[in-house]
Amino acid sequence: MVRATMKNQRREGRGLSRRRFIATAAAGTAGLAGILASGRAPVLAQTRELKLLTWSHFVPASDRELKRQAEEWGQQARTKVTIDTAPHLQLPAKKAAEATAQAGHDIILLYSGDPDLYLDHLVDVSDVAQEIGGKLGGWYNAEDFLFRGTWKALPWYLITWPIAYRTDVLEKVGEKAPDSWEDLYRVGKKAKAIGHPIGIAISHCDDANFQLRCLMWGYGASYVAKDGKAVTLNSPQTAETIEFMKRFFKDAQDPEVLSWDDSHNNRCLEGGKCFAIVNPSSAYESAKDKKIKIPGTERLIHEVIDHTLPPRGPVRRATTGQYNLLGIWKFSKNVDAAKEFLRFHYAEAQQDRFIAESRGYNMPFLQKMSNHPIWGTNPKYAFAKEIMRYTHPPGWPGPMTDASQLVMDLYIIPDMFAFAVTGRMSTKDAIAWAEKEIAEVHAGRKRRKT
Repeated sequence: MVRATMKNQRREGRGLSRRRFIATAAAGTAGLAGILASGRAPVLAQTRELKLLTWSHFVPASDRELKRQAEEWGQQARTKVTIDTAPHLQLPAKKAAEATAQAGHDIILLYSGDPDLYLDHLVDVSDVAQEIGGKLGGWYNAEDFLFRGTWKALPWYLITWPIAYRTDVLEKVGEKAPDSWEDLYRVGKKAKAIGHPIGIAISHCDDANFQLRCLMWGYGASYVAKDGKAVTLNSPQTAETIEFMKRFFKDAQDPEVLSWDDSHNNRCLEGGKCFAIVNPSSAYESAKDKKIKIPGTERLIHEVIDHTLPPRGPVRRATTGQYNLLGIWKFSKNVDAAKEFLRFHYAEAQQDRFIAESRGYNMPFLQKMSNHPIWGTNPKYAFAKEIMRYTHPPGWPGPMTDASQLVMDLYIIPDMFAFAVTGRMSTKDAIAWAEKEIAEVHAGRKRRKT
């Protein structure tokens, strides 16, 4: 059953095969070089229209606040603004389709490597980026967001990945909050023995991509070099990481993590089964909103959920996160209006409300906004003061590129771990398979750039 599930995931993914996805994404870049982008609409007195596509936020209040801001600005600017949301797993295919068709939305949510993937189809927003950064203390790690020397997107917000755990389960097993991966394994083994496994996805979902990179980096492993070109996966450190995950999976996890989507770990924690997950604060906030009780008791489960920094490995403490950016398609007929709306949305007052409504889930890349009081008023968010020190883009130590995004979108790292922990492949063969897949993605990048 496990192998059949994995096989179907590999084949289906998001409805695209691995090779078909690469081909589609490539068509959205180099293959459209000859298509002429539409010109901008003339400035007229009638109401303009502006469309933005983003993901369906795990904290719905964040989407509501974005729509409120769009309505407020739209009334001021005589512009009809439509905010469309879609499940995040559908967005890569939607973006590729819009780039290929040269039609769709004006403003688009982009993931970490998308600005490189769609470089030729995005408006240069350097003027807006510099203006916003100048007003709000500058951007954190601004160099990460220069794609071939140009601002092709505005950093929007980062979703970080601390450990969320249950303090009551810790008390039952006589342990303290885990600090390292070995701590998490030791405590998780005890917790699973009393019916509370750890929930780390090893499947086709973003959670798995982020969590397993955190583990690899902690052990000194990586899949690409600092230059973003050389594939570095085949190493003793990667083998050590996989061997650790084999025993972690066997002793501290439930086999269901092989088929999880991004909501399963939230439900596992807030539903009372999981002891811990490596995940943003959405599970805690959701449990609080729903007033979920610990099964068999009258106690609210969010009261016993706490957070701490992501686990450190024998080499370092390192993690990644969801890097969300906003770009403007070149084919948009409303480029000026799009820039106007982004200036409004990134104003301090609007950002303040956007962060507050997300319950601190949306961590800004703007230095002034990092002092938002939301992270100081709740002791369960104490991790937020330090976590940016350990957070890197998903392609680290390389830059954010189209290749790093495709490695994410194709779930190569989660598949490597899944093959090994289920015994479908040996550790050596799983690494060799993943190395070949990643090398193919990077070879495709060279072709797309020529």
